[in-house]
Parts: sequence; structure tokens; C-alpha cells
Amino acid sequence: MSAVDVSPTSVAAGTCSVRRAAAADRSALERMLARCTGQTRYRRFHGPVTAFPERYLTEALSGSPLHFALVACLDEDAERGGTVVDGTVVDGTIVALASCRAVDEGVAELGILVEDDWQRRGVGGDLLGEIAAYAARTGLRALQAQVLAEQPWIVGLLRRHGTCRVAGAGPALHVTLTLPR
Repeated sequence: MSAVDVSPTSVAAGTCSVRRAAAADRSALERMLARCTGQTRYRRFHGPVTAFPERYLTEALSGSPLHFALVACLDEDAERGGTVVDGTVVDGTIVALASCRAVDEGVAELGILVEDDWQRRGVGGDLLGEIAAYAARTGLRALQAQVLAEQPWIVGLLRRHGTCRVAGAGPALHVTLTLPR
């Protein structure tokens, strides 16, 4: 699958476009991660991360249907130009990354990272909706996520897209989102 058809995501202080992540996004994603606070990086990776794990980033940017990844980009970068790859502006300002990676037949692991300044503006929820729609279109039955217990509101976001089963009692919860058929 080469592209995903999504409409722009409107947010409070500007507009983002959501599109399939591309290999040319690597440096923009590294800049985004550098703009994230340590707390935001910890909440996504559950550890003190200062760089994307190489295997994860390479897979997410590979274009493989086994690791489907989306980015949210500021539309103002598209208006200013930027690097164009296959008709898409890349290497602009990316403010979020979401992906689902196949881990078992019919099941994929979900991960979403939204830059601090863009949190609580609907970007993550819109990316989740696009990932859930992709998962349903491609026949996935479930998405799994590791969620910190201190972030129960994420389970609420997941419940908008299906039925959630939560397991675990420590600092991290294992959440399985069963997608509607």
C-alpha cells in the first residue's frame, strides 16, 4: 500500500495533514523526537529514550504493510515548499507519528507519539482513528498497546474504536483493542 487517503486534521492553532510515513521523513522525525520532553518520550517508549530505536524507525519508514506508519505534518510546510517525494512534501515539520506493526496473525502493536506542543489538540486521536480504519480494512482483528497506568485516558480513546481488554497491575498495562467486524 503506497498511500492512505485521509483528510487534513484540523487542530486549535493550525492544520496538520496526515499521510503515510516515508523514508525521507527520517530527519524530520528525529527533529520531532528531539523537541519532545523526556516525559513524553518515556510515556511512549517506557524508558529514557533519546533516539528512535533504529529497527523500529527503519521498519516504520519502509512502506511495508506489516509496519504501517502515519505522520502528522504542519500544512504550512507544504505551502512553503519542502522536499517532494512521490508527489508528497516530506522533511517538513512533523508533529506526530503513529504506527501499527504486525505481531501475530490478525494482531498488530500500536504506538503513537505526539510532540508536546501538539498534545491535547486531537492529533493523536485522529491518528488513532486512521490506524484503526487501516487495521479494519486490512483484516486485522485487534490492536495491542502498552499503556502506562498513569495514563488511563488512553484506554478511553481506544474504546472509541472497539472493545478493550486491559491486563496488568504494575506501571504498564497491556491493552488489547478488538476491532469491530
